[in-house]
Amino acid sequence: MILRLWFLPVIGAVIGWVTNLLAIKLIFKPYDPVEIPVLGFKIQGLLPKRSKELAKRVGEIVEEELLPKEELEKELTGLEVKDEIKARILEVVDEKAKERIPPFIPENFQVMIIDFLKEMVKKDLDPEIENMLEKVKNKIVNETDIAQLVERQVSSFDMRELEELVLKIAAKELKHIEVLGGILGFIVGVGQALIVINL
Repeated sequence: MILRLWFLPVIGAVIGWVTNLLAIKLIFKPYDPVEIPVLGFKIQGLLPKRSKELAKRVGEIVEEELLPKEELEKELTGLEVKDEIKARILEVVDEKAKERIPPFIPENFQVMIIDFLKEMVKKDLDPEIENMLEKVKNKIVNETDIAQLVERQVSSFDMRELEELVLKIAAKELKHIEVLGGILGFIVGVGQALIVINL
C-alpha cells in the first residue's frame, strides 16, 4: 500500500517533468511539419509554424514602440556630421587641385590657387550641406519602412540559430521550468495519494 501511495507522486513528477520538457522542445521543433500517420494531422514547432506572423508582428512593434518615425527623425536631426562632411570635401578639393595644377606653376602660386579654391568652396558649403542632410533625413524618415525592414531581417533568421540563441540566453530558466513541472506533478501525485488513503 505504501509503495502504491509513493508511486502516484513519482509518476506525477515524471509526467509533469516530461510534459514541460516536451512543451519547451515544441516551441522550436520540429522545424518542418511532420504528419502523424494514425491521427492524420501535422505537428510543427510553434515558432517555425508562425514565423511569418512573428516576423510581421516584431516589425510592427519595432516601428510603433521601439523606433517610431518621430524618434528616428529626432536622432537624425541630432547627428553632428556637418563639420566632418565639410572637412572631407575640403580635403578632396585640396587633393584634386594638387593633382590638376600643372607642375610648371611655382609652388607658392599653387598654394595660393588651392587656398582660393578652398575659400570659394567653403563660402557656399554650409547651406549646401545642411540642405543635403535635410533631404537625406527626410528620405530616411519618410521612405524607409522600418516594419518591413525588420520583418525581412527576422524572416531570414534561421530557426536553428534562433533556437541556439534562446537556449544560450535562457538555458537556466528553461531548466527551472522543467523542474517546476516535476515538482507540481509530484504535489498533484501527493494529493491523489491522500485522496486514495481517505477513500
